[in-house]
Amino acid sequence: MLQSIQIGPLALPTYPLLLLAGFYVGLWLAAKVAGQRGINPDHIFNAGFYAAIAAVVAGRLGHVLLHFPAYLSDPLSVFSPNLAAFQPLFAVAATVIVFVWYQRKFDIPILPLLDSLAVGALGTLAILAFADGLNGRFFGAPSTLPWAITQWSVARHPVQFYEALGIALVILFIWRFLHALKPGQAALLALGGFAAVRLFVDAFRDQPATIGEGFRLTQIGAFVVLVLALLALYQMQSDQDQTNEGSVDLTWEQPE
Repeated sequence: MLQSIQIGPLALPTYPLLLLAGFYVGLWLAAKVAGQRGINPDHIFNAGFYAAIAAVVAGRLGHVLLHFPAYLSDPLSVFSPNLAAFQPLFAVAATVIVFVWYQRKFDIPILPLLDSLAVGALGTLAILAFADGLNGRFFGAPSTLPWAITQWSVARHPVQFYEALGIALVILFIWRFLHALKPGQAALLALGGFAAVRLFVDAFRDQPATIGEGFRLTQIGAFVVLVLALLALYQMQSDQDQTNEGSVDLTWEQPE
């Protein structure tokens, strides 16, 4: 594990550094896709800046609301840089609200915007999975494979790096065929691709939450999302085929 980088007398924690890097990588990827989809990339960077501020504020306020009695005894701890004092769901909700507001304000086409944001989100998730690997978060099950890594004094599956690599492959696949994808299809591929990666990777994760006869909850959720994404892609393609078949060629050629 590499939880910090030593630079002279300074020990820089890798997780917040990679968290910041993941944010910028996600914005950069989203802007690249936006440019291909006919959206001004500046809209992505502007909306991302507003969303980042809203996410930080909402995430911290969410933690304050859920643990209000603890903050009453020490009000100044609201401003603590402790990353653990953060509620991700509140941050995600604030991010969604900001992007919805921005899309409506500037009348940005919704499906191309979703394509951009979905691919950008994959970039951020890949970096976060890598950060989890360096910090021993969400670790894998014990393994004797040659590529096993030692985390918490046990040789384990490097599931975090499996996930990062899998997401990177999904991004490369979408980028390779982006020109051939209809608006909205890239977003569905990103969603389904991430679900497929988690369906595979979580089979090797340690201490999973299970239900019934040992079924892993994360894999069940990933399978459902994957099936829904594939059905939506199939339906979208079927609608497109029917539209093409129903169109009439009105081109008239001058007889010789």
